[in-house]
Amino acid sequence: MPHSFFHNFLLLAGLCCMLPDSQTKDYRTTGDLDHDKNQEGPQCQNFAFTITNISLSLVQKAIHWPGQTNFVFSPVSIIAAFTMLSLGAKGSTHKQILNGLGFHLLKMPEMEVHRCFQHLLHKFLQPNYQIQMITGSSLFINKRLKLVDRFKTVMTELYSSEAIPTNFKDIQEAKKQINKHMLKKSYGQISQVVQDLPIDTALALVNYISFEGMLNGGNHVDHIVKEEFYLDTGEVVYLPMMNLLEKFYLKKDSHLFSWVLMQHYVENSTAFFIMPDTGKMQKLLENLSPESLNNIQKNINKRYVNLKFPKFTISATYDLETVMRTLGITQIFSSNADLSKVTKDAPVKVS
Repeated sequence: MPHSFFHNFLLLAGLCCMLPDSQTKDYRTTGDLDHDKNQEGPQCQNFAFTITNISLSLVQKAIHWPGQTNFVFSPVSIIAAFTMLSLGAKGSTHKQILNGLGFHLLKMPEMEVHRCFQHLLHKFLQPNYQIQMITGSSLFINKRLKLVDRFKTVMTELYSSEAIPTNFKDIQEAKKQINKHMLKKSYGQISQVVQDLPIDTALALVNYISFEGMLNGGNHVDHIVKEEFYLDTGEVVYLPMMNLLEKFYLKKDSHLFSWVLMQHYVENSTAFFIMPDTGKMQKLLENLSPESLNNIQKNINKRYVNLKFPKFTISATYDLETVMRTLGITQIFSSNADLSKVTKDAPVKVS
Protein backbone atom coordinates (compact mmCIF):
# COMPACT_ATOMS: atom_id res chain seq x y z
CA MET A 1 0.00 0.00 0.00
CA PRO A 2 1.32 3.52 -0.71
CA HIS A 3 2.77 5.84 1.89
CA SER A 4 -0.51 7.78 2.00
CA PHE A 5 -1.63 4.82 4.12
CA PHE A 6 -0.21 6.77 7.02
CA HIS A 7 -2.18 9.97 6.44
CA ASN A 8 -5.40 10.70 8.31
CA PHE A 9 -5.33 7.40 10.14
CA LEU A 10 -8.44 6.57 12.13
CA LEU A 11 -8.74 3.60 14.46
CA LEU A 12 -12.06 2.30 15.72
CA ALA A 13 -11.87 -0.52 18.22
CA GLY A 14 -15.02 -2.15 19.48
CA LEU A 15 -16.73 -5.38 20.33
CA CYS A 16 -18.84 -7.35 17.88
CA CYS A 17 -21.60 -7.66 20.43
CA MET A 18 -22.33 -3.98 19.81
CA LEU A 19 -23.39 -4.78 16.26
CA PRO A 20 -26.21 -7.31 15.80
CA ASP A 21 -25.33 -10.14 13.39
CA SER A 22 -21.84 -8.77 13.07
CA GLN A 23 -19.65 -11.86 12.67
CA THR A 24 -17.88 -12.11 9.34
CA LYS A 25 -19.38 -14.79 7.15
CA ASP A 26 -16.41 -17.19 7.40
CA TYR A 27 -15.30 -16.41 10.94
CA ARG A 28 -16.44 -18.21 14.06
CA THR A 29 -14.35 -18.71 17.17
CA THR A 30 -14.18 -22.02 18.92
CA GLY A 31 -16.98 -22.38 21.40
CA ASP A 32 -19.10 -19.56 19.93
CA LEU A 33 -22.03 -21.84 19.21
CA ASP A 34 -22.15 -23.18 22.76
CA HIS A 35 -21.64 -19.66 24.09
CA ASP A 36 -24.63 -18.40 22.07
CA LYS A 37 -26.84 -21.22 23.33
CA ASN A 38 -25.94 -20.60 26.97
CA GLN A 39 -25.76 -16.82 26.80
CA GLU A 40 -27.55 -15.17 29.67
CA GLY A 41 -28.92 -11.66 30.06
CA PRO A 42 -31.58 -9.53 28.37
CA GLN A 43 -32.11 -9.33 24.64
CA CYS A 44 -30.57 -5.96 23.92
CA GLN A 45 -30.29 -5.64 20.14
CA ASN A 46 -32.19 -2.32 19.98
CA PHE A 47 -30.09 -1.12 22.87
CA ALA A 48 -26.88 -2.13 21.05
CA PHE A 49 -27.98 -0.27 17.92
CA THR A 50 -28.65 2.90 19.94
CA ILE A 51 -25.29 2.63 21.73
CA THR A 52 -23.47 2.18 18.42
CA ASN A 53 -25.22 5.21 16.92
CA ILE A 54 -24.42 7.51 19.82
CA SER A 55 -20.84 6.19 19.96
CA LEU A 56 -20.30 7.02 16.28
CA SER A 57 -21.93 10.41 16.86
CA LEU A 58 -19.36 11.15 19.58
CA VAL A 59 -16.54 10.08 17.26
CA GLN A 60 -17.87 12.43 14.57
CA LYS A 61 -18.01 15.31 17.06
CA ALA A 62 -14.59 14.55 18.54
CA ILE A 63 -12.82 15.40 15.29
CA HIS A 64 -13.92 19.02 15.81
CA TRP A 65 -12.75 19.35 19.42
CA PRO A 66 -10.34 22.29 19.60
CA GLY A 67 -6.66 21.47 19.92
CA GLN A 68 -7.13 17.77 19.10
CA THR A 69 -5.26 16.08 16.25
CA ASN A 70 -5.16 12.58 17.68
CA PHE A 71 -7.74 11.35 20.10
CA VAL A 72 -8.54 8.16 21.96
CA PHE A 73 -11.61 7.62 24.07
CA SER A 74 -14.29 5.04 24.74
CA PRO A 75 -17.79 6.30 23.87
CA VAL A 76 -19.41 3.19 25.36
CA SER A 77 -17.80 3.59 28.77
CA ILE A 78 -18.64 7.33 28.84
CA ILE A 79 -22.27 6.59 27.96
CA ALA A 80 -22.38 3.89 30.64
CA ALA A 81 -21.06 6.33 33.26
CA PHE A 82 -23.76 8.91 32.58
CA THR A 83 -26.50 6.33 32.29
CA MET A 84 -25.42 5.19 35.73
CA LEU A 85 -25.69 8.78 36.98
CA SER A 86 -29.23 9.00 35.60
CA LEU A 87 -30.19 6.53 38.34
CA GLY A 88 -29.44 9.30 40.84
CA ALA A 89 -31.09 12.11 38.88
CA LYS A 90 -34.65 13.38 39.02
CA GLY A 91 -36.91 15.63 36.97
CA SER A 92 -35.46 17.52 34.00
CA THR A 93 -31.89 16.43 34.87
CA HIS A 94 -32.90 12.79 34.54
CA LYS A 95 -34.86 13.42 31.34
CA GLN A 96 -32.04 15.39 29.71
CA ILE A 97 -29.51 12.60 30.27
CA LEU A 98 -31.71 9.86 28.79
CA ASN A 99 -32.84 12.06 25.89
CA GLY A 100 -29.29 13.17 25.11
CA LEU A 101 -28.17 9.54 24.95
CA GLY A 102 -31.13 8.57 22.76
CA PHE A 103 -32.69 6.11 25.20
CA HIS A 104 -36.06 7.86 25.03
CA LEU A 105 -36.42 6.35 21.55
CA LEU A 106 -36.15 2.78 22.83
CA LYS A 107 -39.39 0.92 23.41
CA MET A 108 -38.15 -0.75 26.57
CA PRO A 109 -38.47 -0.04 30.31
CA GLU A 110 -35.73 2.19 31.70
CA MET A 111 -34.50 -0.48 34.11
CA GLU A 112 -34.04 -2.83 31.16
CA VAL A 113 -31.57 -0.30 29.70
CA HIS A 114 -29.53 -0.54 32.90
CA ARG A 115 -29.73 -4.35 32.76
CA CYS A 116 -28.38 -4.25 29.22
CA PHE A 117 -25.44 -2.18 30.41
CA GLN A 118 -24.88 -4.65 33.22
CA HIS A 119 -24.78 -7.45 30.65
CA LEU A 120 -22.47 -5.53 28.32
CA LEU A 121 -20.01 -4.45 31.01
CA HIS A 122 -19.97 -7.99 32.33
CA LYS A 123 -18.85 -9.13 28.86
CA PHE A 124 -16.09 -6.51 28.82
CA LEU A 125 -14.72 -7.72 32.12
CA GLN A 126 -14.84 -11.47 31.47
CA PRO A 127 -11.31 -12.83 31.99
CA ASN A 128 -11.80 -15.58 29.38
CA TYR A 129 -11.97 -12.89 26.68
CA GLN A 130 -8.19 -12.73 26.98
CA ILE A 131 -8.19 -9.02 26.25
CA GLN A 132 -6.34 -6.70 28.57
CA MET A 133 -9.23 -4.30 29.00
CA ILE A 134 -9.70 -2.26 32.15
CA THR A 135 -12.77 -0.07 32.19
CA GLY A 136 -15.01 1.49 34.77
CA SER A 137 -16.20 4.58 36.58
CA SER A 138 -15.53 5.88 40.05
CA LEU A 139 -17.61 8.49 41.84
CA PHE A 140 -15.69 10.66 44.27
CA ILE A 141 -18.09 12.31 46.70
CA ASN A 142 -17.57 14.82 49.51
CA LYS A 143 -16.98 12.73 52.61
CA ARG A 144 -19.49 14.87 54.52
CA LEU A 145 -22.28 13.71 52.21
CA LYS A 146 -24.07 10.37 52.58
CA LEU A 147 -25.07 8.43 49.48
CA VAL A 148 -28.65 7.25 49.17
CA ASP A 149 -28.51 3.51 49.89
CA ARG A 150 -30.51 2.58 46.79
CA PHE A 151 -28.16 4.49 44.46
CA LYS A 152 -25.07 2.99 46.09
CA THR A 153 -26.50 -0.51 45.63
CA VAL A 154 -27.52 -0.20 41.98
CA MET A 155 -24.29 1.54 40.87
CA THR A 156 -22.36 -1.37 42.34
CA GLU A 157 -24.61 -4.19 41.14
CA LEU A 158 -25.40 -2.89 37.64
CA TYR A 159 -22.27 -0.91 36.77
CA SER A 160 -19.55 -2.45 38.97
CA SER A 161 -18.79 1.10 40.05
CA GLU A 162 -17.84 2.49 43.42
CA ALA A 163 -18.32 5.64 45.49
CA ILE A 164 -15.26 6.98 47.27
CA PRO A 165 -15.47 9.49 50.16
CA THR A 166 -13.16 12.41 49.39
CA ASN A 167 -12.04 15.51 51.25
CA PHE A 168 -12.67 18.17 48.64
CA LYS A 169 -11.85 20.95 51.12
CA ASP A 170 -8.22 20.09 50.41
CA ILE A 171 -8.14 20.22 46.60
CA GLN A 172 -4.51 19.14 46.32
CA GLU A 173 -5.10 16.12 48.52
CA ALA A 174 -8.29 15.27 46.60
CA LYS A 175 -6.41 15.35 43.27
CA LYS A 176 -3.71 13.15 44.72
CA GLN A 177 -6.33 10.66 46.00
CA ILE A 178 -8.13 10.48 42.63
CA ASN A 179 -4.93 10.06 40.61
CA LYS A 180 -3.58 7.43 43.01
CA HIS A 181 -6.87 5.52 42.82
CA MET A 182 -6.87 5.58 39.00
CA LEU A 183 -3.26 4.42 38.89
CA LYS A 184 -4.18 1.47 41.09
CA LYS A 185 -7.38 0.59 39.17
CA SER A 186 -5.52 0.62 35.85
CA TYR A 187 -2.58 -1.41 37.16
CA GLY A 188 -0.22 1.48 36.54
CA GLN A 189 -1.44 2.29 33.03
CA ILE A 190 -3.35 5.53 33.74
CA SER A 191 -1.78 8.38 35.69
CA GLN A 192 -2.48 12.06 36.31
CA VAL A 193 -6.14 11.85 35.31
CA VAL A 194 -7.01 15.02 37.19
CA GLN A 195 -4.93 18.14 36.68
CA ASP A 196 -7.29 20.59 38.35
CA LEU A 197 -10.57 20.70 40.31
CA PRO A 198 -12.97 23.59 40.99
CA ILE A 199 -12.76 24.76 44.61
CA ASP A 200 -16.47 24.03 45.15
CA THR A 201 -16.25 20.39 43.99
CA ALA A 202 -18.53 18.00 45.90
CA LEU A 203 -18.93 15.23 43.33
CA ALA A 204 -16.42 14.10 40.69
CA LEU A 205 -17.05 11.37 38.13
CA VAL A 206 -13.98 9.72 36.62
CA ASN A 207 -14.40 7.31 33.72
CA TYR A 208 -11.42 5.28 32.52
CA ILE A 209 -10.44 2.63 29.98
CA SER A 210 -7.22 0.86 29.08
CA PHE A 211 -7.14 -1.63 26.18
CA GLU A 212 -4.53 -3.98 24.83
CA GLY A 213 -5.70 -6.67 22.44
CA MET A 214 -4.21 -10.08 21.74
CA LEU A 215 -4.29 -11.19 18.12
CA ASN A 216 -6.38 -14.18 17.16
CA GLY A 217 -5.40 -16.85 14.68
CA GLY A 218 -1.75 -17.05 15.66
CA ASN A 219 -0.63 -13.78 14.06
CA HIS A 220 2.89 -12.87 15.01
CA VAL A 221 5.12 -9.96 14.23
CA ASP A 222 7.85 -10.96 11.78
CA HIS A 223 10.17 -8.18 12.85
CA ILE A 224 10.23 -4.60 14.08
CA VAL A 225 12.40 -2.04 12.31
CA LYS A 226 12.49 1.75 12.21
CA GLU A 227 10.93 3.10 9.02
CA GLU A 228 9.52 6.33 7.64
CA PHE A 229 6.23 7.58 9.05
CA TYR A 230 4.51 10.52 7.39
CA LEU A 231 2.81 13.14 9.56
CA ASP A 232 -0.06 15.33 8.40
CA THR A 233 2.32 18.29 8.38
CA GLY A 234 4.42 16.56 5.72
CA GLU A 235 7.21 15.92 8.18
CA VAL A 236 8.81 12.48 8.07
CA VAL A 237 9.81 10.75 11.30
CA TYR A 238 11.29 7.32 11.94
CA LEU A 239 9.22 5.00 14.13
CA PRO A 240 9.40 1.31 15.10
CA MET A 241 7.19 -0.50 12.57
CA MET A 242 5.73 -3.96 13.11
CA ASN A 243 5.81 -6.02 9.94
CA LEU A 244 3.31 -8.81 9.15
CA LEU A 245 3.07 -10.69 5.87
CA GLU A 246 -0.04 -12.89 5.78
CA LYS A 247 -3.76 -12.93 5.10
CA PHE A 248 -5.93 -10.18 6.61
CA TYR A 249 -9.52 -9.10 6.20
CA LEU A 250 -9.06 -6.12 3.88
CA LYS A 251 -11.51 -4.13 1.76
CA LYS A 252 -11.52 -0.90 -0.26
CA ASP A 253 -14.83 0.65 0.70
CA SER A 254 -16.01 3.31 -1.76
CA HIS A 255 -18.83 4.41 0.55
CA LEU A 256 -16.34 5.34 3.28
CA PHE A 257 -13.63 6.50 0.83
CA SER A 258 -11.27 4.26 2.77
CA TRP A 259 -9.29 1.10 3.04
CA VAL A 260 -10.66 -1.00 5.90
CA LEU A 261 -8.58 -3.64 7.64
CA MET A 262 -10.52 -5.72 10.15
CA GLN A 263 -8.71 -7.71 12.81
CA HIS A 264 -10.42 -10.33 14.95
CA TYR A 265 -9.10 -10.63 18.45
CA VAL A 266 -9.85 -13.55 20.73
CA GLU A 267 -13.54 -14.30 21.38
CA ASN A 268 -15.93 -11.77 19.79
CA SER A 269 -13.71 -8.70 19.86
CA THR A 270 -12.97 -6.98 16.56
CA ALA A 271 -10.94 -3.89 15.65
CA PHE A 272 -11.54 -1.81 12.53
CA PHE A 273 -8.52 0.01 11.13
CA ILE A 274 -10.01 2.58 8.77
CA MET A 275 -7.60 4.45 6.50
CA PRO A 276 -9.34 7.25 4.59
CA ASP A 277 -8.06 8.49 1.27
CA THR A 278 -6.10 11.73 1.51
CA GLY A 279 -8.46 14.59 2.35
CA LYS A 280 -11.47 12.29 2.87
CA MET A 281 -11.55 12.13 6.68
CA GLN A 282 -14.70 14.30 6.84
CA LYS A 283 -16.46 12.13 4.23
CA LEU A 284 -15.55 9.05 6.20
CA LEU A 285 -17.01 10.48 9.39
CA GLU A 286 -20.18 11.59 7.63
CA ASN A 287 -20.81 8.12 6.20
CA LEU A 288 -19.75 6.04 9.17
CA SER A 289 -22.74 4.19 10.63
CA PRO A 290 -23.71 0.85 12.19
CA GLU A 291 -25.05 -0.20 8.80
CA SER A 292 -21.76 0.56 7.06
CA LEU A 293 -19.77 -1.41 9.63
CA ASN A 294 -22.19 -4.33 9.42
CA ASN A 295 -21.97 -4.26 5.63
CA ILE A 296 -18.17 -4.37 5.78
CA GLN A 297 -18.19 -7.37 8.11
CA LYS A 298 -20.60 -9.26 5.88
CA ASN A 299 -18.68 -8.61 2.66
CA ILE A 300 -15.03 -8.41 3.62
CA ASN A 301 -12.63 -11.12 2.42
CA LYS A 302 -9.15 -12.22 3.34
CA ARG A 303 -6.22 -11.30 1.10
CA TYR A 304 -2.46 -11.38 1.44
CA VAL A 305 -1.10 -8.12 2.82
CA ASN A 306 2.36 -6.93 3.70
CA LEU A 307 1.26 -4.92 6.71
CA LYS A 308 3.53 -2.36 8.27
CA PHE A 309 2.06 -0.84 11.38
CA PRO A 310 3.60 1.71 13.76
CA LYS A 311 4.18 0.51 17.28
CA PHE A 312 2.64 3.19 19.44
CA THR A 313 0.82 4.09 22.63
CA ILE A 314 -1.86 6.77 22.75
CA SER A 315 -3.24 8.24 25.94
CA ALA A 316 -5.49 11.21 26.59
CA THR A 317 -7.60 12.85 29.27
CA TYR A 318 -10.84 14.67 28.48
CA ASP A 319 -13.22 16.90 30.38
CA LEU A 320 -16.48 14.93 30.34
CA GLU A 321 -18.48 18.15 30.55
CA THR A 322 -17.12 19.20 27.15
CA VAL A 323 -17.95 15.79 25.70
CA MET A 324 -21.50 15.60 27.05
CA ARG A 325 -22.43 19.16 26.12
CA THR A 326 -22.15 18.08 22.48
CA LEU A 327 -25.11 15.78 23.20
CA GLY A 328 -27.14 18.50 24.89
CA ILE A 329 -26.46 17.17 28.39
CA THR A 330 -25.71 20.31 30.42
CA GLN A 331 -27.92 20.52 33.49
CA ILE A 332 -26.05 17.88 35.46
CA PHE A 333 -23.00 20.19 35.47
CA SER A 334 -24.94 23.26 36.63
CA SER A 335 -26.39 24.52 39.90
CA ASN A 336 -29.80 23.44 38.56
CA ALA A 337 -28.79 19.76 38.68
CA ASP A 338 -31.18 17.54 40.61
CA LEU A 339 -29.16 14.59 41.93
CA SER A 340 -31.27 14.13 45.02
CA LYS A 341 -31.36 10.35 44.44
CA VAL A 342 -27.56 10.35 44.84
CA THR A 343 -27.50 12.26 48.13
CA LYS A 344 -30.15 14.16 50.08
CA ASP A 345 -27.66 15.99 52.30
CA ALA A 346 -27.02 18.91 49.91
CA PRO A 347 -27.55 19.98 46.28
CA VAL A 348 -24.69 18.67 44.15
CA LYS A 349 -23.56 18.85 40.55
CA VAL A 350 -20.99 16.86 38.60
CA SER A 351 -17.45 18.15 38.07
